[in-house]
Amino acid sequence: MADIFGVRVTPDLDTLGSFIICNNPGGQIDPAVVFNGENFLVVWSDPAYDRSPGIVVARVTPQGAVIDSGIQVSEGDAHPDIIFDGSRSLVVWSEEFLGVQGRFVNNSAQPEDTVFTIARIAATSTEPKIAFGNGVYLIVYADFCTTGISLDVYGQLVSSQGQLIGNKILIADGPMIQSNPDIDYDGTNFIVVWSQGSYDVYGQLVSTAGFPVGEQFRISQDTSYSKEYPVVAAGLDNYLFVWGEYHDDSDIYGNIDIEIGIDEEITKEISYILPSIISGPLILDNRSKVIVYDVMGRAVSSDKLKPGIYFVITNSKAVQKVVKLK
Repeated sequence: MADIFGVRVTPDLDTLGSFIICNNPGGQIDPAVVFNGENFLVVWSDPAYDRSPGIVVARVTPQGAVIDSGIQVSEGDAHPDIIFDGSRSLVVWSEEFLGVQGRFVNNSAQPEDTVFTIARIAATSTEPKIAFGNGVYLIVYADFCTTGISLDVYGQLVSSQGQLIGNKILIADGPMIQSNPDIDYDGTNFIVVWSQGSYDVYGQLVSTAGFPVGEQFRISQDTSYSKEYPVVAAGLDNYLFVWGEYHDDSDIYGNIDIEIGIDEEITKEISYILPSIISGPLILDNRSKVIVYDVMGRAVSSDKLKPGIYFVITNSKAVQKVVKLK
């Protein structure tokens, strides 16, 4: 039977020893983990938990101590994922014939509110993934297209109070199967990655308002090798995409070439230097002609800036990057 194990790894990638998180009878599968600023929250599917299938969560300290024997979030089927929003965590999972379900858990791993439906799906099961940014969650999942003959990738925005925002979002469709999506937040947009057919990995930026940003883009090389289960993480300047690729056997491949945001260039000497990191309002030089752009190249009002990265052009000659924290 399958059990849930963990291993602590230092920032220098030194392992500190593995330990059992849960080895109850019946088997435990599909683990996911998040750090809430105090402890790790590990969630998994437990087919025999408390004599019924369940989605289960437990806390693990940074020192590797397992605090909980397993707290049932809900009855459910499989494929849970979890994200921390700075206050509490949202767990999502697939429930057969009901679609994508969700429920909040607090920092003590106790379920809060009630289970709610995020998406009704035509497929019997899916593998939802979740990210949080700019006050909203985006949950992505695969489901049958309107004709019911192939899978497409969809998304659903959810507020921090658990309310659905708008309708489901079509992220990737077409004649080939789009499946196995994954998602992360880069500080400005969500980045979604998926398998396209059997041989390609594609990506798409999605705004926190639920709109595609730019066009879909190929991530993997155009080869005849089978590729599956891509995942993505946003770094400081680039994304790292990783997937399984079958040659003589299955190997792990990646691509880190795709940059986050726009190019920065100091074209002329800057006579008026702004603070590079700010918490309050952006104070501009009223003696100069100044334009502020966001990372998508859109001019924005300097007195209505949200937390994020901005570029300030002075007298059409010099560019400075400013990071607004709050």
